[in-house]
Amino acid sequence: MLTIQDVGLSIFGDTPKKLYILGGPEYGIKEKYIEILTDKIGPKAEYECVTDVIRLMSTYQLIPLDQQVYVVRYDKDFVSSINKDLAEKVLNLRVAGALVLIYEDDKDIHKLDKYFPDNTAVINPIDDKHMSKHLRQDFPDLDKKTIEAVMQVAENYYQAKNICRCLFVVQDKIKLTKQQIVSLFDLKTTYSNEALQIAIANRDFRSLIDIAEHYESDPQLILYQILRVMVEIDKCFDGKYVNSPIKKYAKNWTRPDVYYMFQHTYEAIKALRSGCTVDIQDLIVYLGALMKFKEVPSTRLFQ
Repeated sequence: MLTIQDVGLSIFGDTPKKLYILGGPEYGIKEKYIEILTDKIGPKAEYECVTDVIRLMSTYQLIPLDQQVYVVRYDKDFVSSINKDLAEKVLNLRVAGALVLIYEDDKDIHKLDKYFPDNTAVINPIDDKHMSKHLRQDFPDLDKKTIEAVMQVAENYYQAKNICRCLFVVQDKIKLTKQQIVSLFDLKTTYSNEALQIAIANRDFRSLIDIAEHYESDPQLILYQILRVMVEIDKCFDGKYVNSPIKKYAKNWTRPDVYYMFQHTYEAIKALRSGCTVDIQDLIVYLGALMKFKEVPSTRLFQ
């Protein structure tokens, strides 16, 4: 099995591997590695199944495929069907770019490492020193005190990066103190919008729309509440004794659901901030409808 240092050196190097299998709980570093690969190779292409990528790469193309980073997340069928022949087929696959498989379950990674020891790594949470370094690189426009406040409430780099994204979007409009940032994102705060947050956490479309229709504050704040709930649900996944009124609703979500819901909402906020002529109520209905899917779809409205 590769170490996190091995993977980092490989991805940052001049000749990245054609296949990476990234496990472990630190989702943020996995996404960072994917971003680096896209900078080096080409755009990201999300696929549901490894077999779809195998089929694509094994089919003769009259016009050669463009270099891309093919990402497949949590493909359990691939893990259950893996054997020596399939592993050799994947290793010999002529990938037009790189294939990145994302997993979290230890059993999945253990089995995949048996067949792909030179391509598999477990990405565990990083320490505060490295988290601070990554956040400063990712968000150079955020000041040191803001990043320190984020690190105070985040459980890992993935959560910290998501919180920084929120703050980066609003920094031109709202200036928050360190205390306000901690109060906003810390799970130990008192919730003034508890009904709204519970509706989001419970994926209760009807309640969410009813609350949105009678919301007294700026309805755009509902989008930030969705971001906040996604961050807190992610914390509930990692914290054994998290004291949160939405903890019991975390069972309604998976990490991919949280990730895609955050991305959809983040893109919606960006569109509003850029002056896109989209009705805020339509956006709330759209985002609420995404929660009704058994699995939140990865396709984004705003590209």
